[in-house]
Amino acid sequence: MVKIAEACLNVLYQHGLSSAQFQFWFERAKHDLLADGMASDAIVAEVVQSMDNHPDAATLFGLLLDEARMGIENDSPYGKAFLENAGKAIRARIAADAFEPLHRLKIAGLYRRAGLPVPDILMLDPEGESATVEVAMPDLDGVLAVLAAEVEAEGGGPYEFFSGLDEMTAGMPEDVKAGFIQHLMSLNNPFLERCALYWLVSGAAVTREAVAAGLRERLMRGELAPETLSYLPIIRGWLPASAARTAIDDISKLARRQGLADVSNQNRGKPIVSDIMATTADGVGAQGITIVGKLQDRTFVAMILLKAGYGVKDAFVIRSRSKREAASIISYSRQEANSVKIDRMAVELLLEAALADGIENGHPPAPGFIDVMEACGLSQLRPQERDLQALLEHVDPQKEFQNATAAQLDRMLRNESVLDALVPFTDSWFADTGETRGIIQGSRSVRTIEKRIWAFLEGRRDIWARRFLQTAIILKSAKKERMSKALAAAAFALMHKQPLQDIPLMEDIVMTTLDAGGVSLW
Repeated sequence: MVKIAEACLNVLYQHGLSSAQFQFWFERAKHDLLADGMASDAIVAEVVQSMDNHPDAATLFGLLLDEARMGIENDSPYGKAFLENAGKAIRARIAADAFEPLHRLKIAGLYRRAGLPVPDILMLDPEGESATVEVAMPDLDGVLAVLAAEVEAEGGGPYEFFSGLDEMTAGMPEDVKAGFIQHLMSLNNPFLERCALYWLVSGAAVTREAVAAGLRERLMRGELAPETLSYLPIIRGWLPASAARTAIDDISKLARRQGLADVSNQNRGKPIVSDIMATTADGVGAQGITIVGKLQDRTFVAMILLKAGYGVKDAFVIRSRSKREAASIISYSRQEANSVKIDRMAVELLLEAALADGIENGHPPAPGFIDVMEACGLSQLRPQERDLQALLEHVDPQKEFQNATAAQLDRMLRNESVLDALVPFTDSWFADTGETRGIIQGSRSVRTIEKRIWAFLEGRRDIWARRFLQTAIILKSAKKERMSKALAAAAFALMHKQPLQDIPLMEDIVMTTLDAGGVSLW
């Protein structure tokens, strides 16, 4: 495995991270690299030794961290294994004094970028070994102004500025980071108020409290921008009961007393949305939404990733720097696999339901969703939990199949031409969990495996009914009525306890699950 790691690194150094050669190697080797402890150790050693002269090695480690995070979310064993192996390798290097504090901060930033908790071993100790590492810098205001100017020169904005700061502070203990951020809030920097909103959404409890305190101070000094104030009630609805939420309420009360609560930014133009594209959810409940529009005569593309159990998993806005760049981005979004054009009502329904799903499971929306709401004119969105019946009513308001006879419903479920047309949208639907992998690995008979998979899916009726209805909503909005009705009919059958074997879409899921698990059906 060490040789595979070395070969992958050699291809990376020779051809570069974005090359076809490296991408080919990475796709072939990533599962081996994730699963093997010696390979993890070799990669961590290379990262430590070449942090300055070969920064791409750290980027490769970041790619593997991202794969590990997806593995954990999707209940795959390799994710946890890689994080454990990487943690052991990092501890060994730190014990051997091979890790400088600055390198530890950079590695901590990779964990943060991948959406993973930063291991304690990477956190700096201001009172111990890293007491010489200064958190605050002389002329911090000037340093941040230069950083902001550099971000703007590269076509970035507050979100890119925030991402850089968030990664830079990932290795700080939370109380130190909170103090650092509260100090930032006192500085005169054009990006920091928007960064405060991002930290409110994504930060730890102590960071949120520090940000809220900083915003209150800005309000008392008369420096809090109206648009920042307008987002605080929205973000408040995303947060659990906490000191930060109480502080946001206090800011809103103070603003009302000062007559600022209803102030809006009158000079800001309204966005014009031209296209909304959505993919159907894949086997783990992930789907993408792309919104194209114009704001202040500049084309933007908003990218949103939704995932079952996580809500709005990722979100950001790309603002084009030229007509050619805008055309390229739009063309890519339209060609994305299984992407269809939907209307505003459908996307609002999906986003509100996703917000509720994430918040219910302890996941506020990704901080970039604030930018998406602003760019797309979606600031009225609020979390709206919708049960299966509510989704069904949206697809079937006339109760066409809810009132159908058993024979009529069966014909809807078994319409072969419609089922064939659905294949591009449903061919990624299969059950891939620790339990299904255990069933496949622990049974010798194909018939026994199939029987146990059917039993497993019996307990997941609601999950698949929701998947069918979400897809039906998208296809209905895309004017694909027959496919939408077939999916909704299947969801109705699931909801009303019709035998799974009588629902062809569920049979397809079973067969695809067996095939994906390497079970030979013939």
